Amino acid sequence: MRRGLGLLAITMAPSLAFAGDLNEISYDRTADGEVRVHFTLSEPLDTDPGSFKIDNPARVAVDLPDVENKTGSRSEKIGLGAVNSVMLAESGGKTRAVFNLDGSVPYAISQDGARVTVTFDEPRQATKTDSGLTVTDKGDSDATSMDAGTEIDFRRASNGAGRLLLDVGGTDAAMDIRRQGSQIVLHLPDTRLEQGRYNVNDFATPVETIDVRPAGSGSRVTVTTNNAGEHLAYQTGNRLVLEVQPIPESKDERSLGKKEYEGERLSLKFQDIEVRPLLQLIADFTGNNIVVSDSVQGSISLRLENVPWDQALDLIMTTKGLSSRKNGNVIYVAPTDEIAASDKAELAAREQAQQLAPLITDIVQVNYAKAEDIANLVRQSSGLSKDAGDKKSDGNFLSRRGSITIDSRTNNLIVTDTAEALDRVRGLIHEIDKPVKQVLIETRIVIATDNFSRELGVRWGLQGGFDRGGQRVGFGGNAKDMGDAPAYPIDQNNPGSLNGTYFSSETNDFMVNTPISGDPTGSLGLAILGSNVLLNLELQAMQSEGTGKIVSNPKVITTNGHKATISQGVEIPYQSVSSTGGAAIANTEFKEALLKTEVTPQITPNDNVIMDILVMKEEPDYTRAINGEPPINTREVQTKVQVQNGQTVVLGGIYEFENVSQIEKVPFFGDLPGIGNLFKNRMSDDSRFELLIFVTPKIVDKEDMSRYNKGVLIN
Repeated sequence: MRRGLGLLAITMAPSLAFAGDLNEISYDRTADGEVRVHFTLSEPLDTDPGSFKIDNPARVAVDLPDVENKTGSRSEKIGLGAVNSVMLAESGGKTRAVFNLDGSVPYAISQDGARVTVTFDEPRQATKTDSGLTVTDKGDSDATSMDAGTEIDFRRASNGAGRLLLDVGGTDAAMDIRRQGSQIVLHLPDTRLEQGRYNVNDFATPVETIDVRPAGSGSRVTVTTNNAGEHLAYQTGNRLVLEVQPIPESKDERSLGKKEYEGERLSLKFQDIEVRPLLQLIADFTGNNIVVSDSVQGSISLRLENVPWDQALDLIMTTKGLSSRKNGNVIYVAPTDEIAASDKAELAAREQAQQLAPLITDIVQVNYAKAEDIANLVRQSSGLSKDAGDKKSDGNFLSRRGSITIDSRTNNLIVTDTAEALDRVRGLIHEIDKPVKQVLIETRIVIATDNFSRELGVRWGLQGGFDRGGQRVGFGGNAKDMGDAPAYPIDQNNPGSLNGTYFSSETNDFMVNTPISGDPTGSLGLAILGSNVLLNLELQAMQSEGTGKIVSNPKVITTNGHKATISQGVEIPYQSVSSTGGAAIANTEFKEALLKTEVTPQITPNDNVIMDILVMKEEPDYTRAINGEPPINTREVQTKVQVQNGQTVVLGGIYEFENVSQIEKVPFFGDLPGIGNLFKNRMSDDSRFELLIFVTPKIVDKEDMSRYNKGVLIN
């Protein structure tokens, strides 16, 4: 297989004498799209020009033997058809013309006397697939084929993927593709390919080898990979493409400080070549201007395959102890000691110029920041203490002779230094003295409650009395009162009966007394009075439901990076006792109960807001007061959160649920089925409490700030 990757490889020998001159390069385009490049020589060539081509990148090299370049230029821009430009290099008694092409196209070389013409065919039309890949016809040249005359082609994509191109002879060829470990197996049941094993390591793709074997009436293609990522297969016309992607490199896997080379790749093969013409060759190839010091001498032997030109230059300089300095598009190459000495001399000259430069005093206006903060920043960056007389080192802004003074009344800076240093200070102030963005933070504290309570109670009593043997006998819920004769009025017309007026529920003469704990919202009484017996029954019931919602909505506006606090509340007095001289003295002190928001915003470059925030709500609870002094209920959240501009985030929530069931009953009787309900009291209480805290930051622009200053609420 022929490699399609490496760039131009030029082998150079010691310089020889030239027999002819290259005087002119011209070019034109024919009616059928062919591009012709003409080389006008001083005399005809004694031998035919040599040539070769590579596909990735697409280049054609033409050697003109015994010819010296007299055109006065080492490159020529063409820009016709597939031909971009041509570069010229002289060595080994010949001039080599390297054509940079947009793609691989057929070419031909003809000679007419002292004129050599290179003709390039019109580029073939590329086919764009759905995946965005471009596949072109193979063409007549064998430079892109693994083996001339076979139906197999392998190429390297710009992203490092390997592409296997197969001519399957039809637009609907059957195929079966699967992955087996590090191998990708492609079965083509109706396509016969020429069998063989192809090594494609030189392409620097995840594909290492390709094995083609017959399988029945078709073929079996086994692709062996190394560190391969995803693979895909697609067909365009008669062309079947199998692409194997490399594993994407993770950012975490890239070593810190590693220099990345991005230059165009080339291949260099030299045996004992002088360094100076080698650097000149790299300059011609890259189009850069390279100035080489006279002290650069010696020769080098090297073989570089498919490396970026800037990496090749670094390797050459490292091997020969050279360094470079770049100024615009000019690269200066010299021995490292010479570069270091030049840098040292330049630094000394700059320091001397600063010492001799006149001092200028300038007043710099600070508009938004504090002049003192700017002055401290300049001093610290310049290696100075707050005392302007402490000048020990040159920094980024002030020189050794410079000083800075603050005028706090006008918020100005008085700077005395050289003109160059003043420009640096003014540039710093221009960059950092800018209005700071402001943020409106709106907080909502929502407290929701839901209560449900139900209670059922019963009271009943049985009372009676009769005479037996001249003795008065009574029974009831209050035996003591019933045994007291004065408390027993007797119906004189019926001595064996009780007076009905005696039986009042207010006497609390109940045998079973399980009422509800509070005032009943409903009750049902029943009294049955016989000749000498009274049954008194009372049923009590109470049910209460309640919901509540408390919303607190504090707002505060502040500048970026500055803490803001807003609070509202009351001070609750309480008594404390102190001892003075052995005597106890009562003191009145106060405890705060606040609704408070404390926030420090930080605006990110994408207009998100990072907030260090404290939200607190305190309130006295007089229902649990002790000696008239209520405890304080505190609800608080403190956190750090990032929110998009204008969006609302829930900082946190508290949810409480309480379910209480209680039964009071008479032992034994309360457990009897059915009638046990006459001996018990039931109570159930359900309560829910929910606390949610919402925060909405909004970056305030100029229009919003104008409305805010006029007292208009910002939504």
